[in-house]
Amino acid sequence: MTGAHFHPQRLHPRYGGLVNIASQLPGGLALASKTCGRFIFDQQPSSSENPSAADLEAAVVAVCGFPRTGTTYLQEAASQALGAPERCWKNHDPFSIPVYIDAGLLTLIPLRDPISTISSWSVYNNDLPSLSIQRNRLLSYTAWHRAIQKYVKSPHVMLVGFDSLGDSSDELLDSVREMNEGQELLLHMQNFPSEIREELKAPYVEALNDPKLSGTLVGAFRVYENLMRETVA
Repeated sequence: MTGAHFHPQRLHPRYGGLVNIASQLPGGLALASKTCGRFIFDQQPSSSENPSAADLEAAVVAVCGFPRTGTTYLQEAASQALGAPERCWKNHDPFSIPVYIDAGLLTLIPLRDPISTISSWSVYNNDLPSLSIQRNRLLSYTAWHRAIQKYVKSPHVMLVGFDSLGDSSDELLDSVREMNEGQELLLHMQNFPSEIREELKAPYVEALNDPKLSGTLVGAFRVYENLMRETVA
């Protein structure tokens, strides 16, 4: 690993603006992580959050995504396809992606629109539905997705749209199979909409659509839509 990391779930919300600015400068996000990490992150990542050499040797597929974008879903799909959970590594750190690429792993990156992602993440974090928190959550989202742009042309990276995860994506699942010849995939997954969850998300969605956040939201959607053009599913 490079020593830099960006686990969004550990970033204190007030520093969303800092990482967003840093992500716009060459090497800026890595520098911010290395120099300010102990201040901007609530905790340093544990050993289980980034792969060791042994983890990489055992793995065939990696999943790396922003929180609440379908990473667990994809991990389960890949683990079932490959017949063993240790063959798929999952985390939320974009600095892990070049490590996965160098190890020859197929890296799946799920993409979900900013409003759905941040409202779901805010429910998960029990955030106050304030404009300042939602702005900083959006800025961290933008910074994270900007950080992965350099990897999307790699043959070892596959972007997957969140809305396709409830479907059987032959191209996605075939790619997982190809990384482990001879595996048969028996996969049955369903998405059950939760009315209660939608009710919980409503105040955050309202805050995210506030005109005062329009510029921040437009920036997040711009990065998201540019990446979505590269998706396979």
